[in-house]
Amino acid sequence: MIKIDVYTEEFKETYWKTVENKICDGIQKDIINSSKKFLPGDFWGGKAPTFKRLILAPFEELKKAKQYLDDSKNLHVMRKECFDQTGDALNSVYKELVDTYKRVVNSEKGCWSMRVRIVKNSGLTVCPYCNRDYINYRAENISGAQLDHFFSKIDYPIFAVCLYNLVPVCGNCNRVKSNQRIKFASPFDETIDWEREIVFHYESYDGCKPRIVIKSENESIQNNIEKMRIEEAYQIHDAEVEELLEKKQIYCQTQRQEFQEVLHKIGVSEQHIKLAVFGPKITKETMKTKPLGKMMNDMYKQLRIY
Repeated sequence: MIKIDVYTEEFKETYWKTVENKICDGIQKDIINSSKKFLPGDFWGGKAPTFKRLILAPFEELKKAKQYLDDSKNLHVMRKECFDQTGDALNSVYKELVDTYKRVVNSEKGCWSMRVRIVKNSGLTVCPYCNRDYINYRAENISGAQLDHFFSKIDYPIFAVCLYNLVPVCGNCNRVKSNQRIKFASPFDETIDWEREIVFHYESYDGCKPRIVIKSENESIQNNIEKMRIEEAYQIHDAEVEELLEKKQIYCQTQRQEFQEVLHKIGVSEQHIKLAVFGPKITKETMKTKPLGKMMNDMYKQLRIY
């Protein structure tokens, strides 16, 4: 629902150094030699495969690799490389990689845990999946966010520590999404126009509270909405919509014009009145820090306020 911008080069280097210090060179080499057997050839961008390139791979590369691995033939090769002979448990190399995740996100530098630093560097204070719950950190080593493995580390252990596979989200969204094996949309996906491809509106019937509806023509986004139960979660916010409808009715265009006629002598414009009544216009940036920002933005558009 909210796009997360790519991290700065400085933060990516910091994250890499943390991973590098938590997993020995021998395991790194074993993983790269193993992953070359099942990752697509163009995953490495025409350069020599390295553990660093794997850890810092852009989301688009992870997405293409996941699609490649979903082919039954490639999936068979990956499982043979990652799991023991029973096919139920990770072998020692990939278990070490998955176990590294907790050591990385809990590691501290200057009292700040990596989990907190990921949230800080995302630029978010609200969950990118639902845009309802705060995920801001509460102390140097206490994050209000959980980190969702967008591609499950159970099914795709090769991505367990990849930076762009870790999405800072609220606990509710993380629990509901869990390990569902369907196609979701990642906030790191640069191919999605999050402002245009997901739309809130309300439906109102006589004597009934307004129902909040969330729709998208994008299949992956619609899966987020439906399978994470986001539309259901928004129904408790009918009060915010009712309040907005009441304000719109009370402070209609003619009413605002009357106010302006009285107040224009002291420099109060219609825009000033609109700001006082409805609050400021919501932008892409404020959606990252304002709960319900996307919903209110779309309601403003539906009611022709902004």
